[in-house]
Amino acid sequence: MFTGANHICVVTADLDRAVRRWWDGYRVGPWRVFTYDRSNMEATMDGEPADFDMRVALAQLDPGFRIELIQPLDDLSLYAASLRNSGVADHIQHVRLDVPDFDGAKDELQTLGLDVRLDATFRGGSPDGERVRGMYFDATADLGFLLEIGQAPPGFSMPEPEYVYPPQA
Repeated sequence: MFTGANHICVVTADLDRAVRRWWDGYRVGPWRVFTYDRSNMEATMDGEPADFDMRVALAQLDPGFRIELIQPLDDLSLYAASLRNSGVADHIQHVRLDVPDFDGAKDELQTLGLDVRLDATFRGGSPDGERVRGMYFDATADLGFLLEIGQAPPGFSMPEPEYVYPPQA
């Protein structure tokens, strides 16, 4: 069902601090920082429409794997709940694995009895272009974290970041 690891996501209460720590302390980066809200994201949580805001930072470790940092900007998301449950400590919240067949993997994961916690689409660099989709399955009882699969349309590109850290990267 899976062909590789795409990313791990660490949820944090302070994205700017986390980005600096990952780069300054561990030389992981550079980081590209984005904000997601209703202007560029549509989501359902536990099957219900969801409206929440978050900041995201991405660092590409190799051509096929990255680290994602997410800071919830309100109390409405799975990220905020995860942060509260961790005592506001940075922690791994989900792992995204690559799948060759999104619909087939989705069906197989649901057959395992895993609930869909989040289903979201995100706009890329082209405002009118197709969106990338991410779906989180609750594998915490089996794996200890949420499991994400995604689907990106051919030619999808990320929007311009708000900033890059370190700035000279």
